[in-house]
Amino acid sequence: MMDIEDICVFLCGILYDGMAVSIKILCVLCQWTWGVVQNIVGLLVFLVTLKNKHSIFRCAVVTHWNHPYSMGCGMFIFKGDHGYAHYSDERNEKINHDVLVHEYGHTVQSLILGPLFVPVIAIPSLLWASIPYFDRLRSRRGLSYYWLYCEKWANLLGDKVCGNIREKC
Repeated sequence: MMDIEDICVFLCGILYDGMAVSIKILCVLCQWTWGVVQNIVGLLVFLVTLKNKHSIFRCAVVTHWNHPYSMGCGMFIFKGDHGYAHYSDERNEKINHDVLVHEYGHTVQSLILGPLFVPVIAIPSLLWASIPYFDRLRSRRGLSYYWLYCEKWANLLGDKVCGNIREKC
């Protein structure tokens, strides 16, 4: 289990992950001022999941967990396993990378919208993902999960910032 020193070192480790240190400092500063609400929620979930595997992706702390879904809360990404038995390992790796980039898109949305992130992105996204009515609607109309404006925008931002090339969703 991580102690408080390990947590601080880990969280500060995002400042040394290949991106210019000044840009990373600015990103973290913006997340913890302009986007403080979603970052407090993300930090609380992170603290609850300390025993899980963690990594750094650009300016985000990624927690790998055993849930069938992923989510982003400010500079925290909680990444589920999105593998499919009928796909090749290479295809599953691409799907998981695309999901990570999508969630990073939510991190960028947090930087752009700050305190508006929760009502404009988080709540619609949570409702779109969790209410069975919307699942049935997507199935009936053949809509992608990424059809909703906040999900489509997360894909666009994540792909642009990360230089990702995504298959049409």
